[in-house]
Amino acid sequence: MTARLNEEIVVPRGILTVYAGPMFAGKSAHLLVDHPDQEGSLCLAPAFDTRSGASIHSRVGLRRPARSISCWPSDFARFRHILLDEGHFMIAPHYTGDVVADIAKSLEAGIDISVAGLDTDFMQHDFDVMARLRVLADRYVPLTARCHVCEAPARWTAKKRQTGHVLETGDDDLYEARCDAHWAPPD
Repeated sequence: MTARLNEEIVVPRGILTVYAGPMFAGKSAHLLVDHPDQEGSLCLAPAFDTRSGASIHSRVGLRRPARSISCWPSDFARFRHILLDEGHFMIAPHYTGDVVADIAKSLEAGIDISVAGLDTDFMQHDFDVMARLRVLADRYVPLTARCHVCEAPARWTAKKRQTGHVLETGDDDLYEARCDAHWAPPD
């Protein structure tokens, strides 16, 4: 008689890559260029951000269809790789649950995850989601933009005018990238 060992199948943890920086730093472009394989991938974008429709879109013209979400997809395990754009938007009331916990669960299931998002808001405060993902990341890619005033490397997003909202979609109509010397709070 042969004894059979209960063999536990160990699924290797997925790899978490995080692209973070100010607006105009090319985060979405990096997300799409660094992960060109569309087969077996799921692209996600926050339902709150309607600027690009149901897609991940970069300023350099790259675009890939995406699922607009306000909660983690229940079919996440069907995919080998998940790309999430604008990760900083994944908070209540725009997201149901804890996206960082959802990402960790997906990583434990062996799925690679890549996230792009703003690291700080226009007042230089960390976005909680992005700060927590930075700690979990296997690969953290800090990006800079060019200062809209002097062209120096810029690591801050500046808001042109106060609107009363911290979490607000917009583009160069509302935001600029700024270096340390030229960043200032909005008027």
